[in-house]
Amino acid sequence: MSEPIARSVVLDSGLIATPATHAVCGLPGSVTVTCVSTASELEDLSGEWKELFTRVGCQNAFLSVEWMASWWRHWGGRHRLFVMTVRETSGRLLAIAPFYIRRSAFGSWGPRALCFLAHKWVGSDHLNVIVDPDHEQLGVEAIVWFVGQQRAEWDYIELADSEEASPVFARLCQGIRSFGMTERVTDSEVCPYTALPPSFEKYLAGVGAKMRYNFRRSRRALEREGLQFLALQGEAEIQERFGELVRLHRLRFQQQHKYSSFLAPHIQEFHADSLKHMAAAGMARLFLLQIGDKAVAALYGFSANKTFSFYQIGMDPVWSHLSVGVAMLGCSIEEAIRSGHDEFDFLRGDESYKFQWARDTRQDVTRYLFDRRIRSQCGWPEVWVKTALSGLIRGCIGMMEGLLPHKTVEHLINVVRKIRERSPSI
Repeated sequence: MSEPIARSVVLDSGLIATPATHAVCGLPGSVTVTCVSTASELEDLSGEWKELFTRVGCQNAFLSVEWMASWWRHWGGRHRLFVMTVRETSGRLLAIAPFYIRRSAFGSWGPRALCFLAHKWVGSDHLNVIVDPDHEQLGVEAIVWFVGQQRAEWDYIELADSEEASPVFARLCQGIRSFGMTERVTDSEVCPYTALPPSFEKYLAGVGAKMRYNFRRSRRALEREGLQFLALQGEAEIQERFGELVRLHRLRFQQQHKYSSFLAPHIQEFHADSLKHMAAAGMARLFLLQIGDKAVAALYGFSANKTFSFYQIGMDPVWSHLSVGVAMLGCSIEEAIRSGHDEFDFLRGDESYKFQWARDTRQDVTRYLFDRRIRSQCGWPEVWVKTALSGLIRGCIGMMEGLLPHKTVEHLINVVRKIRERSPSI
């Protein structure tokens, strides 16, 4: 039986004795590493988490405590919270590692994985640790040290959906590899994005001539129908109109005879919860295209500092002949520029329409790290089985979408998802 998690450890800023000795430099004195392991402690940490998020200029809403705490409330019950904090001696927070320990599908006999919070079910991208850039080396090395010290609590490490080019993520992985761990990289996801200039006209000048023409033609045609563009960010107004996004998203996928996990009841329950907190923090955005008093397209996203992240879209197929989706995206990018954003992130997915608007891409990867312990070595076969099973399920979904009625496919997939979520690790 493993020993209890150490509540806190004080590290001198000289040499740290680890499985691979690190020289910790940057701050005089010492830092304290603490493990937050209960929901009440996570709630107590939320104010400092928000302050650090703002202070470091974090541009990823998925690293906010609002998003991650909501995920933990919905999917954390069978697992163990393992959020690490790094503080200087004055108590000032320097870094947060938003981890949890995921139980194996095989129960207490199976390998336990140290994972990022919110890495499953809800499409969180660019997951990482949050570190004060003035103390990046010290913060990351303190996290690595604590991970090594608590090796009895986990068997392997799964760092999912992280930006491959992030210097902080690279430093974190390098430190963990120094324990003598073997690394495997899988599940690379392309994430299109574009830098935003000061004006929308300048942005349009940089997209293809065909896209520029299609957007202007679509907007003019919809304006003749009485088009209104609404940009909502208040908590009450977003909650009131969020159902429009769900309705339009459902219409879009039904018209394509495809299934969307966003519409699953348990995913909707998560968004109902997270939306309250994201909107209250000023991060949620809901954009609507409206004809008369009826929404014909909707786009949901998040604003974190100067980055806008496009999360979900919906549109009424009745208006597809006027390219309502093109108008929705163009107007949303225009609003992002108007409200002071300097980047529009399309997040994961290689859909062709994203590349008509985006100019660059990032790669998100999942890194698995294993050591020589037997249970750690058993982690990779379990990962392989889960990956193969997920591929099989996706293939079956594709076949069912072409053979069965849409509502039947949706029902069957929701049953499968509930079974998978009941499993501690699948």
